[in-house]
Amino acid sequence: MVKSQRIGSAFTALGLIGALAACASPGANASRSASVAAAGQNVGVATRAQMALEQGDHATAIDFAERAVEGTPKDAGFRALLGNAYFSGGRFASAEAAYKDSLALAPNQPQLVLKLALVAIAQGKHGEALAQLDAARGQLDPADYGLALALAGQPEMAVAVLDQAARNLGADQRVRQNLALALALQGDWTAAKTVAAQDVPADQLDSRIQQWMTFAKPARASDQVAALTGVTPAAADPGQPSRLALSPPQAETRTAAAEPIPAPVAEPAPAFSEQAAVESIPAPAPEPVIMAAAEPAPVVLPPVIEELKAKRVADKAKAKSAAARTGARAANLMHKASFPKAVRGNSKSVVQIGAYGSRGFVGVAWSNLAKKYPALRSYTPSSARFASAQGTVYRLSVQGFASDDAARDFCASLKRAGGNCFVRSVAGDAPVRLASL
Repeated sequence: MVKSQRIGSAFTALGLIGALAACASPGANASRSASVAAAGQNVGVATRAQMALEQGDHATAIDFAERAVEGTPKDAGFRALLGNAYFSGGRFASAEAAYKDSLALAPNQPQLVLKLALVAIAQGKHGEALAQLDAARGQLDPADYGLALALAGQPEMAVAVLDQAARNLGADQRVRQNLALALALQGDWTAAKTVAAQDVPADQLDSRIQQWMTFAKPARASDQVAALTGVTPAAADPGQPSRLALSPPQAETRTAAAEPIPAPVAEPAPAFSEQAAVESIPAPAPEPVIMAAAEPAPVVLPPVIEELKAKRVADKAKAKSAAARTGARAANLMHKASFPKAVRGNSKSVVQIGAYGSRGFVGVAWSNLAKKYPALRSYTPSSARFASAQGTVYRLSVQGFASDDAARDFCASLKRAGGNCFVRSVAGDAPVRLASL
């Protein structure tokens, strides 16, 4: 039984269907009211469902899982297994119903919340998926949480989550590739390719980007979930059988309360008139709140996601404003800045032009700066890893100057043009490996 539910690395190590088959433990939550014999029999049926699921026989898995749920309806494990069988068979609406029933019986199942969010996304229910993800965000793997946000139509928030996860000690290629895919879904193909290049062999990189370009423009809501999980959406989904619906918790109480109250015998009761009885009871006034509740509720993002979205929008607006001011200032200064004629040499002096928290952003930064200040292209971009008090950073510099004075003259010209830089000695700097952009 796996301990956590993880979406596979984008198009590389999917494995989600294997996890679907293994994460439900038949009979783990069997109803105490069920007889030992019945519980044992249904565990056997559920085990056969799980075996069929692991073998990819979805129809058989669904049949046995439905029988197990019908026999022991209050078992959360059986209902989770039924949801997995529906999911692997591409029946997303049925899977949604089974997962919700399982969570109603046993709420503390974060891995089931992730799958519930995925089937909601596959049906185009992004608002519901975001609410489900927000409720379990502290229990989900950041790589899965971030990628699920991107699939739910929030790639900017996904990039914020995955970028932070990629900076953490021990972050693996799965986190980085999910970050690259989120950047692609955001439309930042340059950054996506640069981050993906950290783990994808150069001869496979263009093919990966082509996959993502197709992935970013799905024809149906289910296409992206299907591509990531390897599931083929069912042509038709009849829904979970009504006989398997979870019984309302207060059904027995309501039945007991319906017993008739004996009529008083002190006086003979008047002849019963249905019309008079109806007329004697004033009709209750309509309740506006109830009527309003019947209307479709607008999609509202969970509070945390709303805050994150608002922050991202505000940061983006600030960055755009700052870029506009910088661009205007640079335009005014550029004609005043006169860069010295480039003379190549082997000086140990380098001009540092940036420092970043991720190696993957070095190439992106160089591409942007080289476009903004073409004079940089006369020298060799280099990078060096540096352990600072705030954590590891990756320096971006240019080298190949004829002398220390030449480096200082160039930096001074760059500052006059609106750039930032300083001169230092070589400290482990090596040429930057740039992907073909």
